[in-house]
Amino acid sequence: LTLPIDRMAILFGKLSSSIIIAAIGALAYMVGYGYMMGMLMGQIPQEAAIDLSELGLAPSSLGYLLLGLSLFVTLLSALALAVILSAFAEDVRGAQAFVGYIYPLIFVPAFALMYIDINMLPLAVRALLYAIPFSHPIIASKAIMMGDHLTPVFGIIYGFAFTMVIMYIVSRLFATEKILTVKLKMKGFRRCGAKPPEEV
Repeated sequence: LTLPIDRMAILFGKLSSSIIIAAIGALAYMVGYGYMMGMLMGQIPQEAAIDLSELGLAPSSLGYLLLGLSLFVTLLSALALAVILSAFAEDVRGAQAFVGYIYPLIFVPAFALMYIDINMLPLAVRALLYAIPFSHPIIASKAIMMGDHLTPVFGIIYGFAFTMVIMYIVSRLFATEKILTVKLKMKGFRRCGAKPPEEV
């Protein structure tokens, strides 16, 4: 900790850890999802010989792969966005407060798409949901169940492009003094907003 460390080395360390965490999260989710589907299929008698994937009740092998990639890209984009927001924080609490602004973008589309068919929504609302990268895993899971594999592919490409843009912005910020400048400005705003103590 006493040795000077290059900023880009810190950035690459954060991004590398984000990639590892995203991969572990996606893998853990897919293992749990596969176990759940296996338990459901285990309830069907072997004499019935019913293929749930053909009935649209279970994803195919390609569907599992696309869903896992969609989750990985989405988690990676969320972590990359968290890195750029937490870079402006001064401590852990500040970083948690900044990252908290991402939560509505994650939970609101997820809960809405659980009960609403995106194809039934107006064009403007659909465009807004498609523009949010965190809504694509839910969209992909529904599309895969219906045998639509193009929608998850487009979502993966969009999520990857979004992540690359975020990483580029992070690299540009770490290469300059903009983070320090913004922190100093935020300190100035907080000092100006603080009320002086009242005299007794």
